[in-house]
Amino acid sequence: MVSFDASNSHFQYLDVVRHWSPISQKYAGGDAVITLFSEGWRLKESVFYEEFWLSGSRLVVVYHLEMARDEDTLNVPVLSNPYVDRMMTSLPLQVRPIRERAIQRQPR
Repeated sequence: MVSFDASNSHFQYLDVVRHWSPISQKYAGGDAVITLFSEGWRLKESVFYEEFWLSGSRLVVVYHLEMARDEDTLNVPVLSNPYVDRMMTSLPLQVRPIRERAIQRQPR
């Protein structure tokens, strides 16, 4: 599991608590991920990404995070932005294309 080190995140305290629920929102933002970290959720080492091209010219990347706390797990799709991209590159993660998730889950 990967925990988040807030010392390099350019904030002294989290002044915005951003709740996210898969029931009410399709995608989470970076602020919701930081809130989940502060609530004790940990990120699994493998993160998968999915690319969408809008109108053939604008790339949108969605990171699929799997987080765990105690016995609970949470799948969090996060829209990319410069902050989220930096988080994905600064944490010790394996960021792989979404098609590899199906391969990883196949029984051997």
